[in-house]
Amino acid sequence: MINPANRLLDVKTLLSMMDNMEDSIYIMSVDGSDIKYYYVNHAATKFSGITMDAVGLTFFDINTSQMANYLHKKYTRVVNERRTIKYEDGVILPNGMLSGESILTPIFNESGDMEFIVTVTRDITERKKQENLLYHYAYHDDLSKLYNRRFLLEHVHNPANIYLLDLDYFKNINDIFGHDVGDTVLVEVANRLVEKFGKDYILVRLGGDEFVVVAMGQLGPAEETADQINQLFVAPFTVNDHPMKLNVSIGVARSVNSETIQTLLKQADIALYKAKGAGRKRFHIFEASSKYDHVENFIHELALSVAVEKEELHLHYQLIYNPVREEVIGAEALLRWNSANMGMIQPSDFIPVAEETGLIIPIGYWVIRQACKDWHLLKAEYGPQFKISVNISRIQLNEHLFVDQMLQILEDEHVDPRVVELEITESTTIHSMEDVQQTLRRLRAEGFTIALDDFGTGYSSLSMLTLLPIDKLKIDRSFIWEMNVSLISAILAMAHALNLQVIAEGIETYEQYRMLKEMNCWGVQGYYINKPAQFALLPKQVVVTKYDTIF
Repeated sequence: MINPANRLLDVKTLLSMMDNMEDSIYIMSVDGSDIKYYYVNHAATKFSGITMDAVGLTFFDINTSQMANYLHKKYTRVVNERRTIKYEDGVILPNGMLSGESILTPIFNESGDMEFIVTVTRDITERKKQENLLYHYAYHDDLSKLYNRRFLLEHVHNPANIYLLDLDYFKNINDIFGHDVGDTVLVEVANRLVEKFGKDYILVRLGGDEFVVVAMGQLGPAEETADQINQLFVAPFTVNDHPMKLNVSIGVARSVNSETIQTLLKQADIALYKAKGAGRKRFHIFEASSKYDHVENFIHELALSVAVEKEELHLHYQLIYNPVREEVIGAEALLRWNSANMGMIQPSDFIPVAEETGLIIPIGYWVIRQACKDWHLLKAEYGPQFKISVNISRIQLNEHLFVDQMLQILEDEHVDPRVVELEITESTTIHSMEDVQQTLRRLRAEGFTIALDDFGTGYSSLSMLTLLPIDKLKIDRSFIWEMNVSLISAILAMAHALNLQVIAEGIETYEQYRMLKEMNCWGVQGYYINKPAQFALLPKQVVVTKYDTIF
């Protein structure tokens, strides 16, 4: 039997405990459609201004009509649905306050009637202040206080025009006067941009002496804005207490077909190089109809030369799946370039440049080394027989010490050549067949697997099967898309007769997969199995069903 005095003491203790809680607690009494204040703790009073004097009053008795309607709607939902309801935080309330996370819980009596609704709300004001501070640091440049590259790429969508600025010969200031003086000049540049364009434009410091002025709407002709930017540099800058004249080159890109910010940056970069090539201290507006191949290739060449050092290159992997054994047996390593200045660049845009300039040789060795590093992780995930496939270009095969370098890399990374597959195309071999044959034979003798990629697209592919020391064929995706069963069957039969394994590329549907499985095709590869991804994002398990591929 509980002593009434003890029960009263327990209630007082409970109320004291709730008053000392940091979370706001509101208890509302429910009588039919009437919802009235029954209890608020100190935290609730501090947050909302509602005190215990409100007991017995409704939302409409003590709040503004807008706030009362907001609260009544929330609580009425609990009454109608007779269940606990959670409301997320971060909502601006009608009274201007920032809502915390709220949980509204109905309390029923023995008859099943709802008597109370207990609400617990967590004040997130301080957390939001901290989050806003972190947001500021994440999206602003420390030196200039302008937005940074990350903000530009993540939060600027569908701009009208962008103006990419590069200070002419700014490196001389850093080299002669030091980086502290250079930083002072950069801050002054930012201040001038803010004074002129800060109200209507988004201002970004990409890094170094590169700035971007972004017009989100049509704020005048691009030529006029570019001239205004140039005018900001008429007045001299103060360098070591001495006036110094600085000039700026500007590349302008205009949105024509809702281009992405990455595309506009790339176009502005091309235009900037055009302006610099024309004598600096001027602007150039990118025109899609103009021929910029030499400029773009030059930009890619300069950026590619430091891409490895700047860790801009990445490998994505597309799994190779054996439909008969129903297991992952390998993956093809696909090179990706995420340039700090130009964003994600398609392999078709930079691989030819790398080959023409010879940069494919150091880049190719980096690919092999990184693929070997990743192979250890892939093997742990998919089994010890897992093979890694790497594309090899004609330039690499003609490199005098290519085989020796390959073996040295594999030795450094503790990888057996037997788990590495080298993919070549017919065009790789067509210009120096004898040299390629010799190199491939040596690679094969060391244990590497050789695969002929894009089989069926060249006019002399059939003859290549007898001339080249290869182990596998990769059927070009065009045959799969056409679903030419007779032709695919013929290729598989021919490969079987030549003791070659076959991998079909471009598998995108269950029908394609089923057809190849019924044909006993050794391997399949394509979006139906997985889209190329970095190792961390690869599916840990692949289960093929009629409707989809389950990861």
